[in-house]
Parts: sequence; C-alpha cells; structure tokens
Amino acid sequence: MKKLYFLLFTLLFSAFSFAQTTVFINELHYDNSGGDVDEGVEIAGPAGTDLTGWSIEKYNGSNGTSYGNEALSGTITDQDNGYGTLGFTFAANALQNGAPDAIALVNNSGVVVQFLSYEGSLTASGGPADGMTSEDIGVAETSGTAIGESLQLTGTGDTYEEFTWSGPSAQSSGAVNSSQSFSSMNTASITITAPSDAASFAPGTTSVDIAYTVVNAPGTATVDITVNGTTTNGITDNPFSVTTINGQSYTVTVELIDGGVLDSDQVTFSIENIAQVADIAALRAATEGEFYELTGEALITFQQSFRNQKFIEDSSGGILIDDSSGNVTTTYAIGDGITGIVGQLTSFGGMMQFAVSEDPGAASTTGNTLTPQMVSLLDLATNPENYESELVMVTGVTMENSTPNFSGGSEHGMSQSGDMFNFRSTFFDADYADQNGIVPLVATDIVGIVNERSGSLYFLTARSSADFSEDVLSTDNFNSNSFSLYPNPTNTGFVNINSTNNETMGVQVFDILGKQVKNENLINNRLNVSDLNTGIYIVKITQNNASITKKLVIK
Repeated sequence: MKKLYFLLFTLLFSAFSFAQTTVFINELHYDNSGGDVDEGVEIAGPAGTDLTGWSIEKYNGSNGTSYGNEALSGTITDQDNGYGTLGFTFAANALQNGAPDAIALVNNSGVVVQFLSYEGSLTASGGPADGMTSEDIGVAETSGTAIGESLQLTGTGDTYEEFTWSGPSAQSSGAVNSSQSFSSMNTASITITAPSDAASFAPGTTSVDIAYTVVNAPGTATVDITVNGTTTNGITDNPFSVTTINGQSYTVTVELIDGGVLDSDQVTFSIENIAQVADIAALRAATEGEFYELTGEALITFQQSFRNQKFIEDSSGGILIDDSSGNVTTTYAIGDGITGIVGQLTSFGGMMQFAVSEDPGAASTTGNTLTPQMVSLLDLATNPENYESELVMVTGVTMENSTPNFSGGSEHGMSQSGDMFNFRSTFFDADYADQNGIVPLVATDIVGIVNERSGSLYFLTARSSADFSEDVLSTDNFNSNSFSLYPNPTNTGFVNINSTNNETMGVQVFDILGKQVKNENLINNRLNVSDLNTGIYIVKITQNNASITKKLVIK
C-alpha cells in the first residue's frame, strides 16, 4: 500500500471525522485612523491551493444583506511546512466598518467556507451565506487603529480551528503572521484498510470489499474510486464492492477530492486462477498454496464434524479435505462420490490437505463400495507417505494394551510378524473412543486411514468400532453370556436374540462403515435381516440401560 499524492488543498467542515477548515481567512483589515487604506483580507491554506473562482462576499450588519463581493485568484505557495498565504487588497472603503459587518469566504463551487463578522454577529439574508449566522472573531479595529495594522490569526496548526484572532498589530499581508507557524499534523487523508496490498483471494470470489478511512477532511470533500482505470465518482458506500472474476488482478485507487486531489491511497489484489488436475496423485504432486480443481471423481471414505473434515480417495491416492470455514454445505454420506472439488493445496503438521473454497454440490454418485487397500505393517512402516489419507486394511495385528482402553488421542503400538506401526484414536467422535472402547487382547484385523502428525509421525486410525474384526466396545453392565445370537453366521434371513430376562430389547445394526442400517425394538426375540446384503455387521443390543455389541455374519 502506498500514497500517491501529496496534500494539494482542503476546505470547510469535515463530514468524515470532525470539523476542520483548512483554507481560511487569516488576516483582516477594514478600519484605521483617517481615511481607510489597504483594506482587504489574507487567505491561508495548503501550498498548491488555487483560489481561482473563489470570492469574498460582504454582508451589511444593519439588514444582513450582501453589499458586494471581491474576486480572488492565484495559487498559494509554500511559505511554511507546506502551507502559505495570499494577500488581497481591495479598493478604498471596500469594507464597511462594522458594529457589526461580516465577510464570507466562498469557494469556486459557490459553497461558503467561512462566515466571519467583526464587532458583533449577524444572520445573512440572501447571497451564498443566506440563513447562516456569522462567527464573531472577537477582536476589532477602530477609527484609532494605526495605518499598517490588521487583525490576524496567531498560534500553531494547519486548520482555522487551531488558531486565535488577535490584534490589531503590524500588517503582514501575503506572509505568515508574525506569531503564527504552520504544521501538517491535521492533514486530510484517506487510507485503504482492506484488503491488504497484494492480497490473493480464492477462486470463485465474486466480489471484494474496499474499506477505507477518511481523517480531517472538509465537509465538501468527496471520494472517487478507480478500479483498473474505471472511475466511480462521489462514492458514499464504505466498504465499496468490486466485482471480481477468477484469474484477474485489480488495482484500486481511492481519492479524497475537493476541487482537486487532497489525498489518495492504492492497493492491488488478485483472484487466484484454478489449475485443473485429473486425480489425487496429480493434486498431491502440485504446488502448495495454489488453487486447483480436482476434475475426477473421489469417494468419501470418512468424515467428521471436526473442521468439517472429509477423507477422499480415488484409485491414485487419498487426501484430507480440511474445511474449517464451512464452505462445504452439502450433506454427504461415506461412499458418496464428489466431482469437481475446488480448493487450495495446503499442509498441516506434514499432512497434505485440500482446503475447499466452494461447495462442490450434490454427490456425483452414491452408495459406492469402499474396498480398503490390503497392506502390511512393514508397508506402512517403510513407506507411510505412500499411504497417507488412504483407506487400508491390516490383518492379524496384535495391539499393545498396557493401556487397556481407547480414548480420544490414545496411541497403541501394533505388531505383525515382528513389524511395528502405531495406532492412534485420532478421530475423537469415533464410537470406540467416546465409549471408552477396549483395546483387543487378541490379534485383530483393522481397517483405517493413515494419517500424519508433527511432520514425521504416522498412524493408522480406525473410523469406528466396525473397523475392528474383534469387538472393542464396552459391554457396560451386560455379561456376554447374558444373551445369545443365532444362527450366526446366518443365511436364513433372520437371527434370534435371546436374553436372560423378558424385557424389551433395543437392537441397532451397523454395517462395516459404521452406518446404521436397522434400529428397532424386539419383543418376539427375532430380528429380520432378509433385507441386508451379505457381509459383516455389528449388532448393538440394549436392555434395561445396559448394552453389548456382537459381530453378525450374513451369508
């Protein structure tokens, strides 16, 4: 972000912050002993202020009407810290001697910048100051005032409000008054506060808001905004919205205008373009920080509420979708296919992520079969990065169970024929973590997703209790001998569930992906499973506030 122009000139009262008059009457002479001579005014303001078209309107205190005007012209030069004065001497007796009388400083747009009076106050009737009440400057000249003296502002500042009228004292028309100095502490300015310079926005961003602040501006000032060469004048919106498209860069200039450019600011920003990749392998090989569209279909292998995360996979690899901003609003199920996912390639803790920037829309396919990739612990230990974010299956692994229960974030070693790899219950919403699942005491098969933490630590994480071939859910207050489930395996289309008491049993059946496929209350102890496909299921039975789970095989 950089400033483009130095302050040229400013006017009147600020509508943006607080009243500031930066071009003003700095010296006045209207009466002296004998015949009035050298009557006139001095105008002060920022160097570069062009007074062409400005004027002094003269008002009679007896009736408040105008008795004429005096034309001003010329450009203020730098006499002190970027400020200066221009003196104007009028014809003899051009200014009335008051009690009271007034003068109005009028800019080149016909707007009254100041309405000052001497020897009292008055209300104007007609002319540019019509209806305005004058400000009495509080000092006066008399018929005894010496020739060569005037009324003058004294003090330090860069606006009228910071100075004080004094005198009469020796005239200094066209020069900084003897007890006056200028500073630039209250310069009118405009600053873009958002976006930051060189900002980059995600593809699909259709508009960017330009926010700005204005300080010490006169009330007659306006704001112009130029976007890539096209200017909109007299902006009142803050922020100002710029319509954007992918792959386009934008240069935005804001200008504070009042007869000229008082101040300006500029930023550039761009909307990222979207490079297309055909599959996840190509996405993982792409450049981090850039935006991509995955044109091929990827299947959801797991999803959780934490950061709206989803693991997706195709035949070439897997990747984690991280969506902390909640850009994905469509509801998906495990096994759904998504096509045309757009996002930014990032990483966290060494694990590659795809930060989705827009909602992909409805699933391109549903109900897809997910087949875990069969791997060994040696495969995982040797080349874990090759399997990151992929759904895999290991068989016959023994888990270290010195800590006998799973909990959110618990880690457990796994061994297989002397090879080692680590298990971690990373997915805190998983039922075995939430329910304080039991680490298997015997060898088990595990389906899970390979994930990375801290840049070099890799783990296998099961998505739910159904990913274990051994039961891992707590039996609560049920003894495993309190009921029987038969036939198991079954090919009869039903299964009998008997309990040691006759209370109603609640039965839930989950498939291997953890999806609930049945939920009913049994009274006659027979569960109809004829509508279920061949496969392995987890049956959860609840009775009298106690529950137990068992594996059911349907042939």
